[in-house]
Amino acid sequence: MPKHDPTEKTKSYILTTATRLFQERGWEYVNIEDIVNEVGVTRGAFYHYFKSRDELVYAVVAQMYLENNPFTIASKEKGLNALEKLRFVCKHDFNQQMNPAMAKDLKKALDNPVVFKSHFLLSVNYSATFIEKLLLEGNEDGSMNVSYPKQMAQTLSMLFNMWLDPDILQMPHHEYVDKILFLEKLCNSLGVPLFDEELLEITMSCNR
Repeated sequence: MPKHDPTEKTKSYILTTATRLFQERGWEYVNIEDIVNEVGVTRGAFYHYFKSRDELVYAVVAQMYLENNPFTIASKEKGLNALEKLRFVCKHDFNQQMNPAMAKDLKKALDNPVVFKSHFLLSVNYSATFIEKLLLEGNEDGSMNVSYPKQMAQTLSMLFNMWLDPDILQMPHHEYVDKILFLEKLCNSLGVPLFDEELLEITMSCNR
């Protein structure tokens, strides 16, 4: 059994190397043997830090998300209340989706079932946590009025990241517009008047 690495440099190196190999070769074409050979550690050392390849994939997806965390970016914007920060995050995410290169990479990645599962878990375990904090902040500053912030946060995260993603659930544009209008009414009825004119315009442009 490998010695404990208090600084976790080995774990970080495995994660960094795996991220590079996944990006270079594709998610389905990199196995544990490739990674340990590249890093120069044993399989035992790998399993000390990650119980499985799936767990490693989840860690890679989480790290990629956190490195470009829109909630962190929103928190640095001056003079925004909680609702405005949440709108900022949504606009940032949808604008990223409209970047052709990024959209292509994301669609290809989500075709892998392990990556798709990681994306789903990330929505619940990470995105929803950040959304919940903003909902609670909104209840405090009066910009929102949410009775069940945790449940609302999880619902919004899954709806935006999965249900509304045209690369995951393909549909005609008119059906996509109906989804957005439904979601706007749902948010309003639950105390989160999220959709302003700009956000409506951005979201409706994502499935053209």
